[in-house]
Amino acid sequence: MTVFRDTFADVFHFDERMATTGQHLRGADEFLDLAQGLYGKTVLQTARGLRRVSSLIEGEEVRTFANGSRAIQVIERFPIERLQHPLPERFWPLALPAGLLGNNDRRLVAPEQCLLLHSELAQIEHDKPLLLVPAKVLSLLPQVTTVNPGPKAVLYRLRFEEPELVMSANGAVLLCDIGSMFDDWADLDPHDTLAHLPDVAALPFDEAFDLIQREIEIDGGIEAHFAKHLEQMKRCAVCTRVVAPPTHHDQVAEPARACRQTCPREWAAE
Repeated sequence: MTVFRDTFADVFHFDERMATTGQHLRGADEFLDLAQGLYGKTVLQTARGLRRVSSLIEGEEVRTFANGSRAIQVIERFPIERLQHPLPERFWPLALPAGLLGNNDRRLVAPEQCLLLHSELAQIEHDKPLLLVPAKVLSLLPQVTTVNPGPKAVLYRLRFEEPELVMSANGAVLLCDIGSMFDDWADLDPHDTLAHLPDVAALPFDEAFDLIQREIEIDGGIEAHFAKHLEQMKRCAVCTRVVAPPTHHDQVAEPARACRQTCPREWAAE
């Protein structure tokens, strides 16, 4: 355990199994990064089928957007009830109502949890067809609200050998970075973090918000814009289940072929 964790262990009730990395404190940071991570009811695609994050174990293989199946190296777990004070509002998750992005049930998404979106404007302006944005940009949608997750909620951080984009049950793509939620204060350059994902543009919130607003106008409004993304997510969900890892086109099942020609993904076999 680090000196930092020794000092604040009583305050935050650190568990000995909570892995840590990095020693470079940034004055603006809080002691815990609870703005990123996956809430326990989030459902991911794994080698064993669809599984809740709360049921995953270290070593289990999760299906990723571009790298086939990857084993989880470390799982960090933080029950909100361990905080001695109410969770600050800046850490409150967004509540996505059932059906909004293909989810069958209401889902919570941490505000700084990065999501992957397909973007024509990102392709034009950044020469990259995929846009990595913090989930709080979804506040553009009137159906999305910020909520207190309550003391029974549990936030997880899945850590792989390198940053990975994992697939949810409905095809949403979420970033699992390599930093710890507990005492990792290292400044990670998102462009270095995503060096192995050359088609992904990582933008800060203000730039991402502006770009998405402009793309919404081009698409004819919020409903049309997110309907487009929902359709893409559905195709990706089918494609990932059928083609993980990527393989030759003639081996791809028919449901996955519809978007093969225009998919922005790098296909390793081609």
